[in-house]
Amino acid sequence: MTTLEYGTLVSVIVPVYNGAEYVGQALESALCQTYPHLEVLAIDDGSSDGSLGVLELYAAKDSRVRVLRQLNGGVASARNRCIEEARGELIATLDADDLWQPTKIERQVRRLLEAGDATGFVYCWWAWIDGRSAILDRSPRWMVEGEAFEALVQINFTGNASVPLFRKRCVVEAGGYDPTLAAAGAGGCEDWELVLRIASRYDVAVVPEILLGYRRLPGSMSTACNTMWRSKELVIQQMQQLRPDIESRVWKISNRQFALYLAGMSFWSGRMFDAFRWAFRSGWSLSLAVAPHVLRMLLSRGRSKQAVETMLPNENIHPEDIPEPLLPYDSIYSFPPR
Repeated sequence: MTTLEYGTLVSVIVPVYNGAEYVGQALESALCQTYPHLEVLAIDDGSSDGSLGVLELYAAKDSRVRVLRQLNGGVASARNRCIEEARGELIATLDADDLWQPTKIERQVRRLLEAGDATGFVYCWWAWIDGRSAILDRSPRWMVEGEAFEALVQINFTGNASVPLFRKRCVVEAGGYDPTLAAAGAGGCEDWELVLRIASRYDVAVVPEILLGYRRLPGSMSTACNTMWRSKELVIQQMQQLRPDIESRVWKISNRQFALYLAGMSFWSGRMFDAFRWAFRSGWSLSLAVAPHVLRMLLSRGRSKQAVETMLPNENIHPEDIPEPLLPYDSIYSFPPR
C-alpha cells in the first residue's frame, strides 16, 4: 500500500458523448485547478457532433490533456477505459457538462491526506446550474464521514459522478464502473454503485464546501425517472448480495428516499402528476416533511427574482453568494442510528 503525499498525480477523466456545447468549459475548469499535479484523459465515446474536435483543440494547447476515442459504449465503458490508461494514483471523474471550482482538487487531496489510508474517497458539496451556468440551487450540507455504507445506501450524499476524488486502487478493487446497467436498459446509477462498493470496504471523508456546478438540463439521464428507478433496483440487488448483513429497514429506507428524489426531479421538470406519483411511493412521513418547502417553492414561482450568481470555469464562487438550499434536506432527515 502506497502512502500518498501532496504532489501525487491526479488523473482527471472526462467522458464525452455529443457534448460539444459544454465540454470546453468542463476542460477549462479542470485545467484551471490550483492543484498543478494532474493529467486530463478526455475520451470521445463515439460522438456524432463536434466533440472530438473540441478535445483535440485542448490537447494541442495543453500537454496535460490526452485524447482517447472509442465506439459508443456508454459512460461506464468510457470511464473504465480511461481508468486503465490513467497514470495517477488518484482518480477524479468530470462529466462533460459540469464545472469544477478552481480549488476542488487541491481541497480534496489535502482532505484525503488528513483522513489517512483507510479512506477510499473524498466528496464535497455542489450547486445545480442551468445551461447558462446560473446557480439554481445548492446541495444539502451533508457531513457523513468514516464508515458510511449504510448511510450511502439510504441517500446518495455524494450526489453525482463529478463530486468524488478516489484512490485509484480502491476503484480498481471495486471493479470500476458497471457497464451492465446500461446494457440492461437501466443506466443512470453507475456512479452511486461505484461509491457504494468502495464505501463497503473503506471510510469516506468530506470537504464541506461547494466545489462544483452540476448542470441540470431537460432530458438528462437524471430526469428519466423510470429508467433511474430500474437502475436503482439493480444496484440495490447487487448491494444486498454484497452486504447480506445489512438490516431490511435500510433497504426500505433506500427505496423511499430514492422515490422522493425522483419526485423532486419530476417537480423540477414540470411533470406534476409524476411528482405526486413518486412522492406517494416515498411514503407519507417523508412527503409531509418536505411539503412546506415545496409549497414555498410553488408560491415563489412567478415572483420577481434577484440576479443569480453564475459559475465560471476559472473563478471561485464565494459562499455568501450561493443561496440557501430550496430543500434543506440535511436538517429534515436524520440517518437512523445503526
